[in-house]
Order: sequence, then structure tokens, then C-alpha cells
Amino acid sequence: MENPLTAATGASSDGEPTAEVSPAATASWASGSAGIGEVPEPDAAAAAVEQAAAHRRALALNLPRGSLGKLSEVAAWLAAVQGVSPPRPIARPRAIVLAADHGIADAGLYPWPPGATARRLAAVIAGASPLAVLARRAGVGLRLVDIAVGTTVDGAPVGDDAGTGPSDEEDRRIRTGNGRIDQDDALTVAEAERAFVTGRRLADEEIDAGADLLIPGALGVGADTAAAVVVAALRDHEPIDVVDRGDGADDARWMLRTAAIRDALRRTRPFAPDARSVLRVAGGADLAAIAGVLVQAAIRRTPVIIDGPAACAAALAAERLAPGSRAWWLVGSDCPDPAARHAVEALGLSPLVDLKIRVDDATGAFAAAVLVTAAVETAADLDAAAAEAGGAEADVDAADIT
Repeated sequence: MENPLTAATGASSDGEPTAEVSPAATASWASGSAGIGEVPEPDAAAAAVEQAAAHRRALALNLPRGSLGKLSEVAAWLAAVQGVSPPRPIARPRAIVLAADHGIADAGLYPWPPGATARRLAAVIAGASPLAVLARRAGVGLRLVDIAVGTTVDGAPVGDDAGTGPSDEEDRRIRTGNGRIDQDDALTVAEAERAFVTGRRLADEEIDAGADLLIPGALGVGADTAAAVVVAALRDHEPIDVVDRGDGADDARWMLRTAAIRDALRRTRPFAPDARSVLRVAGGADLAAIAGVLVQAAIRRTPVIIDGPAACAAALAAERLAPGSRAWWLVGSDCPDPAARHAVEALGLSPLVDLKIRVDDATGAFAAAVLVTAAVETAADLDAAAAEAGGAEADVDAADIT
């Protein structure tokens, strides 16, 4: 019997590649980027003013130029995205964490039993997880959304916006678990569109409520494997380039994971030119929703910290969907996952810190959020110190504005 994963590929009537193994793949996600709108550019003039101010502070306080390193860089970035120098303090940082199961986990890639995603989500709700603890310590409001959890806690939905208000589960939940991407599409065309739109709406809701910094993330077993396939497809990498074994997987499980990525990538490669379809075929509801959050945040001129393989893979796709969005993002932590690193490199971004964190997406971003807040407060406090030292009005040569 012919292996369906080696079936020939062709093209649909509208020009999108198709795979015989996946009838649903013949339909194009035609409206995925329609109506997104133009992505604005951050205010380069505000960044230049902040850079000049940083040099004035250094002169007044007898400090070497660039002595604050990335803290000064972050302050200049915030000035650009806020359009004002000095940048305003971060008042309401918010994390949007999308919880979803991935069918690829059924291939034996992970040591955890069924229901692990729901249990992790329940632990976050109870405050008994690294994600919850770091969010609390960083002062980041945490919004949890069950967008595609397969096995729920005690057979009941864990609910949208857990712990933050009334649930509107019917409006948020896309499906019960993403499809098994080595054998089937993660989502249908309609589900992919709905997930992307859901992400945009979540960003709008948070920004309308006063959020001035967003942190999107994914929570779910299998999200890192989906992310690896998305990055490999968009960047034309081989499975061996993106497979991660840093979680302690033994050789047998590592080989299973590599084979699963290979098979999923074989199904996804025909769609590589279209980031929308890559998210649909290999990403899933969580990654598509994160892409929506990222795009909408850029359109709404709201800074974002990304972290972890799922968010980084979604960011790579989001930049394809809405070029220029990456200017509004900061990479929080240098995730050791190779797919995340490939995505960050392709985006031309650099991590703020290197914490080697491997747990749920957004966890490293919470630690980075503390430094972002510190960058603004440091600039403000040093302004006051420089003024007291009598150097606030020190001349700055144009060559100092870089």
C-alpha cells in the first residue's frame, strides 16, 4: 500500500499547492490577510531624541557612552513605539496565553499522559506554575484562553479568560485539539480564519482596556513540534535543523520527534510560499491566534515581547502576513529551542536576556518585562540625577545620535 505521505503534489485552481493526502488543503485561506491594514512604522525621531538624552545623561554623570547597554537600547525602542521621549512607564502589561492540544503528541513524542495540557492550564489558574509565578512577580496581568484544548479538567471546559472574568467559551474555542499534522491539517480553512481573527480581537480587547505592553504565548503539549514545522517550512530547513531534544528526550523519542517533523514538513512544504496556509496546515489554532495578536498589536502601535518556539514561529508567519510588524516586537529571552532561534534570526531580532528557559511560552518574556520596566525607570531617574548635576542641557553633537 502506498504511503500517503509520499503522495504526489499538485496545485489547486487558484494556484495554491495541494497535497493528495489532505483534501482540505485544496481550499485556500483566501481571506487570511485581507483587510489587515497597513502596519505603521515606529517613530524614529523619538528614538533619536532618547538616544541623545542617554548620551546627555552619561556626560552629566561622567559615565562612558553606552554604559547601560541594552537598557538604553530598550528605552530608545520604547520611545520609538510610544512616539515620545522619554518613554512613558509601562502601566498595564498583559499576557495572552493560548492553550491548545496538538494531535502530533499522539505519536509518542512526549513522556506525559493524555490531559497534560489541561493539567498545566489548571496549574496556571491555581498559581502553581513557573508561568503564573513569574507573571505575578513581574506585575503582568495574565489572560488564559482555551482555544483548542482537547482533554479538559474533570471533563469540563477550563474556560476562556480563566480567573479574569466571565467566560465566553463559544466565541473563543476553535476546536477540540489541533489536528495531527503528520497525517492531517491542523485546522480547516474556516477554523484558521477564525483563530487568526480571534487573536486580533483579543489584542484589541486588551489594548482598548489600557494594555500598553502585550506578551503572547502558547501553552500545550505539542506546540513546540508544530512550531518547528512552521519554521522549517517558512525557512526551508530540514527536520534535523529544528528538532529539539533539550528537554531530556532519549534517543528513541528524539527519533520519533524527528520523524514526525519530517512527515509533517512533507505535507507542509507545498504551502511554504503562503504563511497563512502554513499556519493552517501545520501551526494550529494557538499559533494562528498568536499571529493575529502580533499583527494587531503592530497595527495598534502597541509593543510586544515574544518568547518561546510557538510565539517565535507565529511571529515569523505574522511578519510575512503584515511586513513591518517586527519593528513593534522585542524578543525577551534566548530560548534554547533551535526552531525559536532560527525564527528570531530570520526576523533580525536579538534576545534581551539569555535565561535558557524551556517551560511554557511567555515565561521568559515575563523576566524580560521586568527589565523593560527597569529601562524606563532608569532613564527617568537618571534624567533627574543629570539635571541635579547641572548637565541636563549639555550639548550633544549630531554624531552622537546613532
